[in-house]
Amino acid sequence: MLQNSANIYFHIPSFGHRHSNTSNGTTTTNVDTSTTTNSTSSSPLEVLKNAPSNNQSKRKSSKKSSNNSSLVLADLPGGESVNTNDNSIARAGNFSGSSSSSSTRLNDAKKQEKSCDSCDGDSNVFEGEWVRDVEGQPYYPPGSCPFVDQTFSCYHNGRPDDQFLQWQWQWQSKQTNARCNDIPSILNATDFLERLRGGKLVYVGDSLNRNMFVSMLCILWTVIPDKSRVFRIHKTDGYAMRFEDYNCTVAFVWSAFLVDETKRNTRKNKMVTPGTETLRLDLIDEAASSVYHDADVIVFDSMHWWTGSKTNNGINYFQDGNYVYPKLSMFEAYKKGLTTWRRWIDKNIDSNRTQIVFRGYSIPHYVGGKWNTGGKCNRETEPIMSNEKYKEMYPSQVKILNDALRQMKTPVLFLNISKLSYYRADAHPSVYGKDLKTAEEKNEALNHQDCIHWCLPGVPDTWNKLLYVSLLKAGKGSFGHRKTET
Repeated sequence: MLQNSANIYFHIPSFGHRHSNTSNGTTTTNVDTSTTTNSTSSSPLEVLKNAPSNNQSKRKSSKKSSNNSSLVLADLPGGESVNTNDNSIARAGNFSGSSSSSSTRLNDAKKQEKSCDSCDGDSNVFEGEWVRDVEGQPYYPPGSCPFVDQTFSCYHNGRPDDQFLQWQWQWQSKQTNARCNDIPSILNATDFLERLRGGKLVYVGDSLNRNMFVSMLCILWTVIPDKSRVFRIHKTDGYAMRFEDYNCTVAFVWSAFLVDETKRNTRKNKMVTPGTETLRLDLIDEAASSVYHDADVIVFDSMHWWTGSKTNNGINYFQDGNYVYPKLSMFEAYKKGLTTWRRWIDKNIDSNRTQIVFRGYSIPHYVGGKWNTGGKCNRETEPIMSNEKYKEMYPSQVKILNDALRQMKTPVLFLNISKLSYYRADAHPSVYGKDLKTAEEKNEALNHQDCIHWCLPGVPDTWNKLLYVSLLKAGKGSFGHRKTET
């Protein structure tokens, strides 16, 4: 994991605090060990859904060896991309309306806008614990946001429990410095839009960054009184939404590798076709860069697709100039691709105007296999407890990313969300990535679960909260100057 030792090269946001007696380990507290609501259905889907969770029995013990973990990392599914079609608004559920919860959040946030920049000490907001908050409300009620793709719409697809929404990320130490208030504990959507006024925020990467993009759309859309003032811009590559009241744009553009794919338009919906397409390690993805080059904040990610199944195992797929490598290791290819990306950023992005952000790896949680070999996560109903030691995933790739970021001249904010996401095995769509109608569809869902993406509302809302907090402390432009309430 890229942590504070890398701060001399690129910035992991830190905040002033006075040390308190909080634990150094990441924990979850107040865990409810009850299972999901029982159902009278006898379908295989329901039987598995209501079976006791393996993790539940393990979490009752005080210690557990990390060597006993059954989590399996996996490639993304071949049909990993999600549709861009607008979804109709789903039923509101048992959560209170967005107006009251939004007002409460806004009032709380206004109290925190007096914070200053000259605080002493450090507080790493990416180290902390998931704390149960049964009274808390998500930023937007499940089923209320029209932008949530079916893949992420667990409530609309029939997920019966809301326990995974009852957890809030709490970093280890909050500011108690007399000169400063606490770090904002929520994402103040109105303040975010005001700071983005006249500007552009773009998420660039794979469907995990789209997951994060849709989360931000919903958070911001919820506080807009006249919803007709938020609309899609169709004359652009990618998916861009206009917030007319603030003259700003929030967009997503697909670029899983960040460098040029020879058949980019058809690539998202299938696996690689040997001999007909290559990945140009020496060229930036121009279609994507044309969308983000003039943005005020750009959030990148790129790691999930650097796998054998997505690149023909490196055989006759990676290209540099006119040369196609007969065989190139994934590590070397990833390094070359990130080198091309960082050099393009340093040359073409005005760091005085644009803030570059790179989001860390989002951990999948397959148990008993991979996405295409029967791996599952539908029995996970609680976060993983901290006594299951966090083990860094893909350390070689993380080191390559670390090296690339530290060599950049352009300041980069690194959203180190890997560890906090690791503990949330309960928050994936699992079998609720589709609206299942028939027994056959339910059986198919059991065998091909989605333990990679995240339900919305859900964990990506926390990623965006930490993006907001990070931009307030170390961002450029309007995000780099915190407003003081008089």
